[in-house]
Amino acid sequence: MTSLPQHSENVEEELHRIELALKTIYSPSSSSSPNLSNPSNQQWWEQRQLADRYLTSFQGTEVSWMVCDCILRETDAPLNPLQQQLEQQQRRFFAAQTLHTKCRTDAYQLPASSLPSLRDSLVNNLNRYTAVGNMALTNRLAMCISALSVQMAWSTIVNDLMQSSAQNSTLVLHVLKVLPEECASDRLILVDENFRFQMRDHLVASSAMVFKFLETSNCPPTTIYEVFRSWIRYVPVQAHVIMASPLLEATIRNLVEPAHLELASDVLVEILRMYPSHVPQNQGLVQRMIPMLSSLPFDQAIRSEDEDVLRAYCRIITEMGESYLSLILSVQDTQASSIVDWVLRCSAIAETEIASITLHFWYRMVLDLESVDPYDVRQELVDRYATQLLNLIDICTSSLMKYPEDYNDLAPDRVDDLERDRFYVSETVEDCCRLLGGQIVLQRLGHLLQTEGNRVGANINSNWQGIESCFACILAANRFVASDEADVLPFCFALIPRLPADVEPLRYTTSKMIGKFASWLSEHPQILQPLMPYLAQGLSIKTCAPAAAVAIKELCECSNQKMSMGEPVLQLYNEISAKPGSLDLKDELEVLEGACRAASRQFRETQDNIAAFVQRIAQPIGARLAASLSNESCNVRQHVIPEIERLTVIVRFLAIPSTQPPHPIIELIKSSWALLHAASNRFPLSTDLAEKICRLHKHTLRAVGPVAYAPMLDALMEELVRSFERSRQSPFLYAASICVSEYGRDPSCARKLFDMVSALAAAAFTFLRDLNDLTHHPDVVEEFFYLMGRMVSYSPDLLVASPLLPSLFQCAIVGMQLEHKDANKGTLNFLENTITFGLSLRERSQPQCQQSLGQVLLSEGPGIVRNLILSLIGDLPAYSIDRGHGSISGILWKLNMLLPPQTLQWAKASLANVPEQICAEFLTALNRPLDSGLARQDFDGVVLRFMDACLRHRKLQKRRP
Repeated sequence: MTSLPQHSENVEEELHRIELALKTIYSPSSSSSPNLSNPSNQQWWEQRQLADRYLTSFQGTEVSWMVCDCILRETDAPLNPLQQQLEQQQRRFFAAQTLHTKCRTDAYQLPASSLPSLRDSLVNNLNRYTAVGNMALTNRLAMCISALSVQMAWSTIVNDLMQSSAQNSTLVLHVLKVLPEECASDRLILVDENFRFQMRDHLVASSAMVFKFLETSNCPPTTIYEVFRSWIRYVPVQAHVIMASPLLEATIRNLVEPAHLELASDVLVEILRMYPSHVPQNQGLVQRMIPMLSSLPFDQAIRSEDEDVLRAYCRIITEMGESYLSLILSVQDTQASSIVDWVLRCSAIAETEIASITLHFWYRMVLDLESVDPYDVRQELVDRYATQLLNLIDICTSSLMKYPEDYNDLAPDRVDDLERDRFYVSETVEDCCRLLGGQIVLQRLGHLLQTEGNRVGANINSNWQGIESCFACILAANRFVASDEADVLPFCFALIPRLPADVEPLRYTTSKMIGKFASWLSEHPQILQPLMPYLAQGLSIKTCAPAAAVAIKELCECSNQKMSMGEPVLQLYNEISAKPGSLDLKDELEVLEGACRAASRQFRETQDNIAAFVQRIAQPIGARLAASLSNESCNVRQHVIPEIERLTVIVRFLAIPSTQPPHPIIELIKSSWALLHAASNRFPLSTDLAEKICRLHKHTLRAVGPVAYAPMLDALMEELVRSFERSRQSPFLYAASICVSEYGRDPSCARKLFDMVSALAAAAFTFLRDLNDLTHHPDVVEEFFYLMGRMVSYSPDLLVASPLLPSLFQCAIVGMQLEHKDANKGTLNFLENTITFGLSLRERSQPQCQQSLGQVLLSEGPGIVRNLILSLIGDLPAYSIDRGHGSISGILWKLNMLLPPQTLQWAKASLANVPEQICAEFLTALNRPLDSGLARQDFDGVVLRFMDACLRHRKLQKRRP
């Protein structure tokens, strides 16, 4: 890449270079996509890239202040030729954009004495360009002035602008519109944050004057509303100031003006959001807002077919409901219930995209109502709003949950949006159940379903949406329906088999409903009987198969003596597995899981023929796997992994009561061991296969328990070491961690576990030699250090006393530098676990461990602390600051408890280049005596404040050339 030319300190020379660079950037070729294989186009592209880099570099220089000022002050180019005028506009906008960035971040480059002259120049330029109506340029210049005003603590800006530019209200409005946002922006980097607070106080004190200025201004209402909204949003204006301003009533009146509808509604939504009713200081404004908003032509707006009008009113009313919930839920203020009626009517808007705006209000209302205390007051409020909530259920079925008539023609992204909205509607139905009770809601839904069924009659194939929406709402209420319900559910389930089989959305919903009411159906097996064929047939319909498969699994989870599901579902599964590819693997595994769960419930009653059942369900899997591995054209993803996933499902979900050895699951794994070994040898580099095999071993160990699995432990550990040495894949390290967690507390296993992790470490260190190696194997680094951290937690003695420990610390210090969240977290987890063990040694008599760990910490401690400090000041990644086990703050806190003077010394050395005022509190916290040291939570706060201060300092330093 061509090297970047040095910037000139001569303003004229640098100005000329900037003009050439901008011409290159905006050359006609830049708007096309040239063929870069053409040498001339390649040269143009390289020149453009160089120009872009030069301009970016220029923006950070000190000379750019003067160059940009010259560009903005240059005389206007003649109208002809047009190209010359266009180039000047481009230069001017670039200059204004550059000055805006610099006013935010680079004000330190200028002496404080020169800031007023820069301000005056910017104001003059703004005045000049406002007169010619260049909006993009004037907005950017107004941002420059606003950012600079905070930087220079110009705390009289509002008064000064109004006095000096009284005849140019447009200029004043430009600044007033952006000033609050610039003051609040986190992109504004200040040497002293007090400047921001001083400006905010000035804005608060000036708000009444600003609103008075807006009232008397002759500028377009659009501009006035933009300023008004900005001040409401970013300035904590006192409520009485807004209440006293005629702008409030004017905004509400202008809602009926189409030209002002959107901005006026934005202003009102902002007022409602920023001034909720539960704040005592807002009461006057709230009491003023309710009658004014009540006077709006809401009925006329609801009848309107104009979506913009509907959306505006819906936003305002919903925001009013959320903001005034404390009134709505007040027993004394019964008038506020009218707000709920308004929101309900908005929920009934035919355009569901607009009506869905209201759903968050209902969620907030239920959440707040549930927290009302005492109970009798809460129940009084529930009774007050019961009618509205039941009407909301009607709206959910008739509108919000209902698929559109053109559903089959919708684009996939629109279908995704619909499903997202329906999810929120289902939560709304649940919320109603929580307040009113599931039976009341279900009776309402049952009535609506009967009414809809009578309405559509035999035309359900072409008019199915209403029936489906009723079922979807009943489905949403499943958790709140009693097992002895006998009024609605029998009718629903009797109706399902009679529904048309080819309406896929309807079939999908009813299949889900069968599964969600599995516990109810288990008590009514006579109703379930015709539903099983319905679900089995649904497996053959691609879009319905997922719901049918999950429903079968959920029914199996409730299998009992009344409703024995094991044998029929196993037969169904055998039919599916006999036709490979007839069902997606995910759905097939759901059915297999169901068969296992049903059999598990059966085994609780009788333990006869358990081994025969395991053989019956697993033998076909083993046979297929053996045949696939003997086939030269075997594909690991298609032929091997699916069989291992089937075995895993059996191991996970076939819960077998404690039996005399041999355990049937152990026998299953023993019989599969040679096949698993052959698969691993056949496909040694398949990460997916390694993950599936290790997952199978993990679930086997956890399913049968460490005692039953103990005879296989040695073979497993040998297999893990051998596989990792050959493949260098992280799943084998994860499986080794499971072995440590299951057997680490057993002293008889300590040596073999240590031998395993030592062998794994030896293999890892052959290819994890430096930062570059670790960067290319982040998953291995993550699992390797989680394994070692778990070893330190469960079986530390041999590891801590071994020569392996220093190597682990040295590798961890390198791993702390990785820009990979999980790998970085793994190294911190290992270090914190080890230091925690060191603290525990103070209460034990283990001199060998104490000496070994002490030597390693004294040797590697400076590197650990240096990396932790570098992470806090921003030179190294900082993914885990103060949360969870394995955090920067946690390691520092514990290390300081273990080695107080050394930790302080190492920290001071690492902070040599950090200003004293930034790190003073942090070092003081480390220097506290042990008996009066900071609690962990307090130390976390110190670390976070130190990090924030370093971030601010870094931003300032980064802008310095």
